[in-house]
Amino acid sequence: MPPSKTHSSPPSPKGLAVPEQAGAPGTVRVQKRDPQAAPALREKLCATCGRPFQVTPEQKFYDCPDCYRKSFPPHKSKKKGEAQVLVQIECAQCGAKEFLSFAPTDPKAVLCRSCFSKQKREQKLASPHSTRR
Repeated sequence: MPPSKTHSSPPSPKGLAVPEQAGAPGTVRVQKRDPQAAPALREKLCATCGRPFQVTPEQKFYDCPDCYRKSFPPHKSKKKGEAQVLVQIECAQCGAKEFLSFAPTDPKAVLCRSCFSKQKREQKLASPHSTRR
């Protein structure tokens, strides 16, 4: 024998239960929030060039996109066949001659790769705040 229903209500849309009394104890009223509209764009003046540009309220830019990109150093792309400039140095510790792909700030205090890595290892071991993982 099937259980008898003491309470029946018409089916609600999408299969959701709708309470018969909105203020009855133990009932929960669910309301969907209105979808938030896209944030309004603000117009700001570029701190560098003075031209107006638009940002959303949560963005914290002071420069227009063009000036922002220009503030980073340009990336040098290495093309095939392009010559690379090498600088010959003499190691200050062992006297070995080596080539570097950059110009050192102080050519007299330059170390070769092996002396440099040896010095780095010694500094790392001597450091009291070294963290090992």
